[in-house]
Formats: sequence, structure tokens, C-alpha cells
Amino acid sequence: MYDSSQHPTGGRAPARPLPKWPGERPLRAWQEEATEAVRAHTETSFLASATPAAGKTTFGLHIAHRMLSAGFVSRVVVVGPTTHICRQWAADAGRYGIDLEPNRPNSDGPESGDFHGVAVTYQTIAAGPETHRQAAARRSTLLIADEPHHMGDQAAWGLQARRAFDGARFRLLLSGTPFRSDNSAIPWVSYDADGFSQADYVYGYPQALVDRVCRPITFLPYDGEMEWISDGRLRSADFDLLLPAVESARRLRTALSPEGEWMGEVLRDGDARLSAVRADGHPDAGGLVIASDQDHARAIAARLGSIAGETPELVMSDEPGASRRIAEFASSNRRWLVSVLMVSEGVDIPRLRVGIYATAARTELFFRQVVGRFIRTTPGPRRQMSYLLMPADSRLKALAHEIEMERRHALDLSPIGEEEEREIDDADLEQGEPGGGFAALASGDAELDEAIMSETALQLFPTDDPKPLTKQSTALKTEAPSEAEPKRESAYEARERLRAERRSLVAKVAQRTRKSHREIQARINRATRAPSVANATIDQLERGNEMLRRELWR
Repeated sequence: MYDSSQHPTGGRAPARPLPKWPGERPLRAWQEEATEAVRAHTETSFLASATPAAGKTTFGLHIAHRMLSAGFVSRVVVVGPTTHICRQWAADAGRYGIDLEPNRPNSDGPESGDFHGVAVTYQTIAAGPETHRQAAARRSTLLIADEPHHMGDQAAWGLQARRAFDGARFRLLLSGTPFRSDNSAIPWVSYDADGFSQADYVYGYPQALVDRVCRPITFLPYDGEMEWISDGRLRSADFDLLLPAVESARRLRTALSPEGEWMGEVLRDGDARLSAVRADGHPDAGGLVIASDQDHARAIAARLGSIAGETPELVMSDEPGASRRIAEFASSNRRWLVSVLMVSEGVDIPRLRVGIYATAARTELFFRQVVGRFIRTTPGPRRQMSYLLMPADSRLKALAHEIEMERRHALDLSPIGEEEEREIDDADLEQGEPGGGFAALASGDAELDEAIMSETALQLFPTDDPKPLTKQSTALKTEAPSEAEPKRESAYEARERLRAERRSLVAKVAQRTRKSHREIQARINRATRAPSVANATIDQLERGNEMLRRELWR
């Protein structure tokens, strides 16, 4: 596949020569095996299903590196679910010499010649498919679709993605979570007669555990007596009592109330568990709380801060600065991160060892995405059991029991019957309710239910079963921090730095000359032959900035 001489219409050489794949970053066995599977593949689309934390990003970038180096393609487009994940892809790609521009607006047109491609969201593709279709037609393109199930979230996303990339030279689909169980087929994925998706390569969680590619995880479900008012009636139940779907969801929301005793107990146990993990050879281990919404996250962060003695980092969705704060937390020694959706999928913070599931979402897809945040390995310590504290809700416990089962993902080809229970979120339950009568009253003390730990995890880490926490077990040990890896400035980071410098220089020149910013920018663009600042190359930006500096010196 990588011999471009076999393809008379093969891609041109990449805009910037690529260094060799670094010898200090060898591929894992499954990545080597999957690479050979891609090489032998005769179709133009390849679906690789690998458990979260197994290294899908490295595998995808290795394929991109080989295809660019061989001239099989001259451009790479990564499509991801969020702007943060796109920036993460661009940062990871830069380590291998592949320069991707993250989150380039459609209005700016194709990327400049400094870049090997772009990393943009599915929403961006859907908003401007023609822009991406034309770019892929001009330069032979490798499409890497990260978590392609998002193209089934909205029918338009899948349709527009096809419009943009049906003509791509090759499409690599990378999935770490089950596909949707509805009638929305995912573009470029094959299904059999029974509606089961057909992956071209599969690497499951049990296999990753055996290979020590991923950590095992123990689920710690907490029970408790909940009280709430529903349609004018006082209700009380623990998680063992079977309830209708609406009341089951309300019981769960009562438990998750940030002011309740249940949440207080779980936060205290979670912080104590984190202290024990840190004392057991992982001094910079971190914790993550997944909250239901922004107000919920703020309230939990305030309560957790008083327990931990340290203000948690608070990150909301794609708000400005979220990517930077996540990156800072990942490289820090801080204890806790509280988030709503930002860290549920694709975010790489390997030091996370303790999680608190404090959201009412109960779909398998979301649950597995959350679990994936805690199973990424670090060089040390030897024992790396992670823990997820969660409500003892029957649906969540069932998902925890099933988390390690590798299953082929199926489309639900039959309509939902009236008597069948579907996966519902609280937003569904609250619509159209007569009287809207729900109020959480009180949540009793949280009681640790049975610990859910896989047999595979028990075999690998027989001494890592959850034990009662004691004051002695929470004593912290100190360890010298590891030396940080030298960081290469990627093309997009250099471009962002130069554009920020340009804005500052233009403002100073405008103040001195009383010319408009627009007039100064246009003059510099003409002098450097740049079509615009948004489309200027790094060289053009550097020359333009130097011209402005000389003007100021004079």
C-alpha cells in the first residue's frame, strides 16, 4: 500500500520533509500487527477498534507518517469530537514531525504550506463540507476519523462527512467505544446481515490487560437511603429497590446532590483513596470527578476543595482556556480535576487513578468513555490499579460488570416497543411530566456496596483488591519528579506565537503612525506576498514581524 510507484495518481511529497520515526518510541505489538493489517488491506477504508488507552493516536500517526513518507498521500486530516481533542492530536503529531493545524476555520480555506494537514471537529466538517472536499481533491488526503460514532449523532454529520471525504485517498477509522445502538449507520463502516459492525482489526481491553498496556480498574459502588418528592408524594428508597425508570433516575439525582450526605461521604472516600494511591508509590496520582452540569460541577468542586485542602481544577466543555488548563493539570502534581463533559472522551491524563462518577448519564457509550480516562498506564509504579467510585445504581453496576467484555457492536434494526426500556437521560424524563413534581430532599450516608473487579484484574494484581482505608494508609510518600521530555515547537504553536506577536507589533505601529490596523496588515502582507495573516506561512509571518520591529526601532 505504501509503494506510491504502484499508484500513478499517488500523492505529491509532503509540504515539509518528515524526520524518521523516532527510535525511542517503538510501537507496541498490537500497533505493529495493526500496521501490517493496514498494509495488506485492499479497500480504501479501515476500521481499527482498540480499547481506550491502548495507543490509538500513536497508531494513527504512525500510519500517517508512513503514508506521507512514501508519498502515498501528501496531506492528513484528523477529525475529532472536540476542539481540545483536535489540539491534542496536533500536539502529538508534532512529536513525529507531522505538523497539523488544529481547529482551522472553514472561512480561512485550506491550510498553508507549512502544514501537513489539519485537525478539525466533526461539526466543522458538517458546516463546510465543500471546503474540505475541494482540499482533498487537490491533494491526496488521508482521513483519520477519531471515534467515528459521532457521525451518527446527527444524520447531517455523517452525510456531510461523506460529501467531504468520499474522495479521500484513504480513510482510517479509530474507535475505542461501542458504536451507537440505533438505526444510524456510521459512514465507511461495514455491517453484516444481522447489523453487526465489522472491524478490520480489534484489540480488546482483556488483551490490553494481559499485555500490561492498560491498567485494571476496580468499581466501588456506593448505596444509601435516598428521599425525594415526586408528584407531591414523599418517596424513599435505596439502590436495591426496583423502581420505574423515571423514579430510578430521580433517586440517582438525589444521591448526586452536592449538598447531600451521600455525596459528601463519596468525596471523602475518594480523596482518602487518592491519598492511599499516592502513598503506594504514585506520588503525583490524580483524581477526576465527572459532574452532571456546570452548576453541579462548581458545587462539587467547592465541597471537594474543603475536604482535600486544595482547590480542584474546574473545566467546562469547550470553554476558552480549557485545553490549556487540562494540559497544565496533566503535567502538575495537583490532586483533583472536576469536569462536566470535557474529560469524558479522548483526553490523555495518564496519572488519573481515582474517579468519582457523579453524573446521571447511564449510557454504555458514555460510561466506557469515562472508564477509559483511568486505564492509561504510566512508567511506574509496578502496581497500577485504578478505582472508580459510583452510585450503586443497577444500570451502572451492570455496565461495570460488562466493561471488559469485548463484543461486536450491532445496529438495532428493530423499532423500540412500547414496553421496552430504552436508555434515558434526565432531560428526557423531565419533559412532559404532569406538574413537574420532583425535588431531592435528602441522601443518607453512603455505604460501600460490593466491589466490582474483573477476574482478569484479580489474576494480574491479586494484592490490589480494595481494602478499608485507614489513616496510616493515607500517609504520603515523596519522590523526585521525573525529568520532562524536551518539547519541540510544532508548526501550529509557532504560527500562534507569531500571530500573537504580529497583533502586538501592529498595535504599536498603529499607535505611533496613526494608521489603521487593517492598513498596516495589508501593507505587510503585500511586502511578504502573504494572501492574509490567516493564510501566511511561518516564514512570511517571521519576515513581516521583523519588518514591523525595524519600523519601531527607527
